[in-house]
Amino acid sequence: MKREFVLVLFFLLLFPVERARAYVDPGTGSYLVQVLIGLIFGAGYALKVFWGRIIHFFKRNSKKRESKQEK
Repeated sequence: MKREFVLVLFFLLLFPVERARAYVDPGTGSYLVQVLIGLIFGAGYALKVFWGRIIHFFKRNSKKRESKQEK
């Protein structure tokens, strides 16, 4: 995994990118922070909603493994 990361990084640095001729206004940073906070809260809410199903899924799989090992 680390080797592939280094290889990709090497190739990205090998081909320099031309400077972008664009303007980024100050509100863009605050918008990106809002999106990040929204993603974090959304993932937390989804985890809260589906927590019971996640636990049930892993408990069910562990019970199947235990019954197979007893045989």
